[in-house]
Amino acid sequence: MDNDNDYQPGEAFHAVPRRIYDGELGWAVNKKREHMARVVYTPAHENPAFDDARRGRGRDFATWIFSEEQGTREGLFASGLELLIDARLEPHAAVGLHEHRDTEEIYYIIDGSIEMTTVAADGREHAETLRPGDAHLVRRGQSHYGVAGPHGVRFLTIGLR
Repeated sequence: MDNDNDYQPGEAFHAVPRRIYDGELGWAVNKKREHMARVVYTPAHENPAFDDARRGRGRDFATWIFSEEQGTREGLFASGLELLIDARLEPHAAVGLHEHRDTEEIYYIIDGSIEMTTVAADGREHAETLRPGDAHLVRRGQSHYGVAGPHGVRFLTIGLR
């Protein structure tokens, strides 16, 4: 695991033209972790309209593995992959409420736990605690937020367009 000091602030990463990988890439794509962008979001997906977990809180340590997202597009995929991120939330940290208008997103839980709340377009909510081996899907038009458990959580984020 990386040292927390190896992560650059999210504001700095997203404020300038950025690359998520600074190593060599050839026709056979193999990425080495030491060349992947490591970004800390404080918090992730902050939503200032709320004062509870929906606002977001704590730190989210994100290692960008692949991205076809605007601003970080690598041009490696012909499929609908948007991004792949290895994320780690501190204990009780929260990913703020945000809507998925154009993308779908999967969280695959590797370690720890997280309570994920999915919000339908009509306002219905469903909350569930997820543990290692569990997965969460948010579809286009839905919103979601999540609160890490007492030991934090590590998960893969897979974005699809």
